[in-house]
Amino acid sequence: MNKYIPTLILLLMSHLGFGQMFNQEQRIFAPFKVDLGINLTFPTNPDLTIGGGAFVEARYGITDQLHVGLNLGSNILGEGRFILQNRDANINAQAIANLSLTGEYHFNTFNTRPYVGMTTGMYRRSDYFITDAASGNVITHQGSVVNFGFAPRVGLVSGKFRLNVAYNFTGSGITNFINLGLGMQIGGSRYIN
Repeated sequence: MNKYIPTLILLLMSHLGFGQMFNQEQRIFAPFKVDLGINLTFPTNPDLTIGGGAFVEARYGITDQLHVGLNLGSNILGEGRFILQNRDANINAQAIANLSLTGEYHFNTFNTRPYVGMTTGMYRRSDYFITDAASGNVITHQGSVVNFGFAPRVGLVSGKFRLNVAYNFTGSGITNFINLGLGMQIGGSRYIN
């Protein structure tokens, strides 16, 4: 019986694919789209300052309301100043990149539609240095860290524009942060006006 399971899965997937192809006229939006955008990044670590970044997200609409995709993002968190080892210290800006699977649900099929979603994947913090504010000497060097993380998000799509807010839980050794993203959608046009 176990040797037939892959064949059954392939038959089921091809059946769903053909069903999707023949029901295309019932769709309101083209299923494939790519979002390009910028982020304003707010770190939860009080020693860092506001930064920014960019993202690219390819998505496929399983239905007009349920979407899955792949997100590639990069955020630069600003420099901070604090006391370390009884010295006034500067923390260099640090970059956090992520590669995540995404899922989201759009609440309606109008031109302007709110959504909720979740991303889950890998986060990587780049190397950074903490330096003495007076002399510029390196106090400590922090190596790169890679973690599994996730980000619940809410947003709004209006025409070709996309606005979202996400809280990124990045795991140990990487600062959690909040993104405010603004993007433009390529593809995903309406079939029905």
